[in-house]
Amino acid sequence: MFWAFLMFAGIAAVFAQLGAMSVWLSVLKGGLMLALLVVAVMGIALLWRKVFNR
Repeated sequence: MFWAFLMFAGIAAVFAQLGAMSVWLSVLKGGLMLALLVVAVMGIALLWRKVFNR
């Protein structure tokens, strides 16, 4: 009985860590997408200034 409890507790800890890593991956992916969006908007703004400021 002790070994079964130890095994289930270990599996629960592993699944909790997997869940935490999944959340971090989602947060970092969202941050990367936001950074790429900002860079794209800045590039479009610079191109707009260069082309239409004459």
